Amino acid sequence: MDTMELTALGEKILKHWRAHRPQMVAELEKSNRLQETVLEAQELTSDLLYELVSVQKMDHHAAWEMATKDWAFLPREAHRRTAKPNPSSGKSSQSWKKRRAPRRGTSG
Repeated sequence: MDTMELTALGEKILKHWRAHRPQMVAELEKSNRLQETVLEAQELTSDLLYELVSVQKMDHHAAWEMATKDWAFLPREAHRRTAKPNPSSGKSSQSWKKRRAPRRGTSG
């Protein structure tokens, strides 16, 4: 697997998680998976943003809002959803991404 670096997006994700998901961050740090999970969220968000803007020709602002909501800027822990906080939950990034691939123009 290629070694990925934390980008500005990854830094924003980590900052958001530390502010709004401290328990999740603590659990990931305890299991030594924080860096890996942030990198996965960074990659998934970036991939989705590319798909929405470049392939589906969605407005950048709308695409940013959708992509960061799905992978990066999770809701506060009081509203924790069991399926979203950890992209490293045992499923490969590809299968997780395919499961959540958005379709433009559909409701859902």
